[in-house]
Amino acid sequence: MTHTLLHQVLVSDLVIPVGLAQLGGQESLTGFGARLTDDTWLRCDLMVFRKEQAAGDQWFIRGAPLLAVEVVSPASRAADLGPRRALLERSGVDAYWIVDLRGDEPCLQAFELDDTSRYAERAMVTWGRSAKLTVPFDIELAPDQIFERQPRRTVPGRSPAVPDPASEPDDPIARRVGPDLPHGEDPILIDAFGHRWPTGAEKVELWDGCPVFYGEWDDRDVEIARRAYPGRVVRLDQEPGEPGTMTVLPGPSEAEPAPESEPAQEAGTAPAAEGEAGSGDAS
Repeated sequence: MTHTLLHQVLVSDLVIPVGLAQLGGQESLTGFGARLTDDTWLRCDLMVFRKEQAAGDQWFIRGAPLLAVEVVSPASRAADLGPRRALLERSGVDAYWIVDLRGDEPCLQAFELDDTSRYAERAMVTWGRSAKLTVPFDIELAPDQIFERQPRRTVPGRSPAVPDPASEPDDPIARRVGPDLPHGEDPILIDAFGHRWPTGAEKVELWDGCPVFYGEWDDRDVEIARRAYPGRVVRLDQEPGEPGTMTVLPGPSEAEPAPESEPAQEAGTAPAAEGEAGSGDAS
């Protein structure tokens, strides 16, 4: 089973118990976008939100969901457990659940905002155990009842390299490169971000004006990203070829020389580390 298919299976297993537990006035969707602010857009594997947040014909909700659920993949693990969790926390997402596969047994880790608006772990539920939660609704989490236990062999595979816009002159997406972006020092807002590559990413989000691409990236992808986002700094958040994230950061001011690259070891928490001020929304 591929990582992508396994991911879909685990998410779909959660849909029914969450749907049955949600309260009146709440809705849940998979793979939907959350526009937290004008420069932050997230795509949650599953989220619960107030109905009025999705009013109108739009492909995202406005504001923080009540619950965000993420199924950890090799590419998302560091982000889901670190800077993405911090981003959800400071954005005021009441509850955050992480589904992690240990061998063939999924486990659930649940965080909730405490009285200081920081995430506190409310449960770490492994196979054969259960926990009762009350935020954002009453539910009993029991992995052996929610998920189907079966050998889940995953097939590693490299995401295709991001297509080079310069090599696709007739592609309408390629023709959008350049003029719709703000200056390299300024944050990228959702409207500009939504008209740009990539394809081949496991997931794409916007954190505090910084595009974040989940997948397996190498130096070729970095060079393509530099051409697609001129004037900005492209950083791999892990060693080239390893699963993780590639982040596009604002470029230096005109008074500062542009760095050649950002080493992976210095970029494990970006773009905003836990505890730093920031705002956060997109799929």
